[in-house]
Amino acid sequence: MKKIVLYLTILLLGIFLSAQKSFCRQGYNVYENPGQYKVPAGRENILIILDCSLSMEDEIDGIRKLDIAKDVITKVLGQIPGNVMVGLRVYGHKAGLVNSLFGVDECEASELLVPINPNNHHRIAAALSKLSPVGMTPICYSIDQSVRYDFTGLSGKKRIILVSDGMENCNGSPCEFAVELVKKNVDVSIDVIGFDLLSNPSAMKHLRCAALVTKGKFYTADNPEEFLRSLQQIFSVTKDVQGTILKK
Repeated sequence: MKKIVLYLTILLLGIFLSAQKSFCRQGYNVYENPGQYKVPAGRENILIILDCSLSMEDEIDGIRKLDIAKDVITKVLGQIPGNVMVGLRVYGHKAGLVNSLFGVDECEASELLVPINPNNHHRIAAALSKLSPVGMTPICYSIDQSVRYDFTGLSGKKRIILVSDGMENCNGSPCEFAVELVKKNVDVSIDVIGFDLLSNPSAMKHLRCAALVTKGKFYTADNPEEFLRSLQQIFSVTKDVQGTILKK
């Protein structure tokens, strides 16, 4: 009797492990490290880089720009299929007292809060809810970190969605940095949403350049409605979109 029970236990364990292995091959099992599973061919890997610098504390029609961004991103991610690969990196979310206590360089205050994975809507929404605008604007450093580390182990197209309301105020130029990426054959496109940038033509010029040289698109958004339409078009979740796009 004991031998029969042992045999059945081994048999069931073998069936379970075989089923798990088959399921993982499909590429839909969710891990914290995206490099641990195979991504189906043709899938896009999308990283949202969100500006949390101090200027995002400013308001549009009585609402903080960062709160507008949080709401729009959460809303749009709720409209896309769960198997779309999305992650979240932020910058400018650490400054002042945090820096003095822990030695954080404001120009390196960039962090991958949610690794690129499918079924990430709720994780990203939870991470967004905790953010406050406090620091600098290290755009080049953030893009560099994302290219170096955030897409590791992922096959398929790689795309960054950069949301910024201002110009780099740390080191370098987003335009020149993007040109260097292209020269090095780094296969990452950058879509940019320039949020409330009409009064900052220099920032608009550099961010527009960063998008176009990487074969991405540049969108302007001066209110929540334009922000929503632009992000919807980027994710292709609606056919009736009227966001403003600046082209060459």
